[in-house]
Amino acid sequence: MILEKSWGLIKEYTLNQVCTVKMILISAGQSTSLHYHRLRDDMWIILDGGLEVHVGDQTFYPREGDEFVIKSGVEHQIIAGETPGRVLEIDFGFTTEDDVYHMEPGQEADSD
Repeated sequence: MILEKSWGLIKEYTLNQVCTVKMILISAGQSTSLHYHRLRDDMWIILDGGLEVHVGDQTFYPREGDEFVIKSGVEHQIIAGETPGRVLEIDFGFTTEDDVYHMEPGQEADSD
């Protein structure tokens, strides 16, 4: 929800909901695994440019401030280019590392 004020605006991402907030840092030239979750939706707020984002069958090259909502069951991945990148992640629902389903065999748990 966006609340407009005389001095600017407030972007409200959660209100009285069960959620987890994370800062994801992708090292230069690295990526998360291509994966999905069954028990939660994710929201990504891009903090740095230079990232490549995959959501479902779409590829994006977001700018700082772009936002993505990833529903449960939808594959997603973040890839950093020549510089590291940060993404603020808000998870809605039950968050556990057991709810990470990798699309590529042999992906390690720390590659999410």
